[in-house]
Amino acid sequence: MNNKRKYVLVIMLLPWLTVPFIGKKAMKRFSLTSIFIGLLFGLQSVYAHKKGWWRVYPQLFPNVIGEVPFIIGPFFVGAIWILKFTFGKFLRYTLLNLGVDFFHIFVFIKWLQRMGIASLIRLKDYQALVLFSANAAAMYGFQWLIDKKVNPKKPKSLIKRILS
Repeated sequence: MNNKRKYVLVIMLLPWLTVPFIGKKAMKRFSLTSIFIGLLFGLQSVYAHKKGWWRVYPQLFPNVIGEVPFIIGPFFVGAIWILKFTFGKFLRYTLLNLGVDFFHIFVFIKWLQRMGIASLIRLKDYQALVLFSANAAAMYGFQWLIDKKVNPKKPKSLIKRILS
């Protein structure tokens, strides 16, 4: 296994070391949404390859897009952590996601480019930020629908949720 694949393997496995600290209740509550957003990003990745938006060069798994280790590692676990600490507080959720997305685009992807692991090609940084923000909105909306279906108590008004 070459060094690039070793880095990708570490990036995939490292977030899983934090899972015992999430708690069973949060894992159960937010896992479905995390799977949903991972599948959505996987579909976007297939489209992105066709359009030349970005590339992930080392494939950790044969015949599988290079994004899979990122989806099942930091995206899956990170989505649960973000939802655990911010769900129900839309403004906090939005600000945290913007911070994470800025870090991802302007720090993490730049590091991946220097390492020769991944790069944005036809997608500009601001376009990636819009795409990731849209994904964050879809993730929040999906979790809101799940919570509404599972726990149909009267929700706070939208204004109260945004301000809390």
